[in-house]
Amino acid sequence: MPQDNRTEGERRFEAYLKAMGYPFEFEKPYPGKSKKPDYSVTLGTTTYLFDVKDVDPDVMPPGFVQLDPHPEIIERIKAGQKKFKEFKEFPCCVVMQNNGNVSAMFEEPGIVLGVIYGRIGFRVPVYVGDGPPAEPTPPLTAAFTGGAWFQPDHNTRFSALITLRRIAVGKRRLRRIRQDNPGMTFHDAHSLTRERFGADYFEELQQGVIVWENVYARTPLPRDTFNGPYDERYGLDGDDITRVFCGSAFAEFG
Repeated sequence: MPQDNRTEGERRFEAYLKAMGYPFEFEKPYPGKSKKPDYSVTLGTTTYLFDVKDVDPDVMPPGFVQLDPHPEIIERIKAGQKKFKEFKEFPCCVVMQNNGNVSAMFEEPGIVLGVIYGRIGFRVPVYVGDGPPAEPTPPLTAAFTGGAWFQPDHNTRFSALITLRRIAVGKRRLRRIRQDNPGMTFHDAHSLTRERFGADYFEELQQGVIVWENVYARTPLPRDTFNGPYDERYGLDGDDITRVFCGSAFAEFG
């Protein structure tokens, strides 16, 4: 398949794999399989399969619009299920690329983790008894409320979801300088950013990924992979699902 016919997501993911030095094959045929995974990537002694799913730009109608961002992610998981149905012996990942759709919130932890592990809600502590409680009332806490797509006995072949993102480094540096200097005007912050990072700082873009681990995966995606300077990873840390990795360059932005 010629390079020019690949989707934006495929081009970006392939560029990322090359930058990280991961050996891969595009649309490798497998004996006895009718489908070809987009990318077969060898990590250590294990081959992982990746299917890249793009979301096309949308045109928003005028006026008030209520969005539900969950279906866009669910649709990509369903497509991955269909693509990988005959690859049960392989660990698989779905890679998501947003080409300008406002309802495809692939970078928002609350949205993506809510799809993977169940919609995020809140536990509200309620005291029932006579008189004041003997102990202080626990604080309001966030919790997964059900409807999870990744479960101990469901979709365990999925190692992770992966979000491709293009990071506007210059804009983030400008924003960080303004945050660190609350009284500074935009003009002065812009001048200081130019002084520190060059006159064309505003145009700098960097490719990164966010890895959303499946804690129930039969074969996890190793944590010493997909860990570039502009990458992030969310997974299980103790009893909590939280950010477990932040690349050194991305950490600069707070």
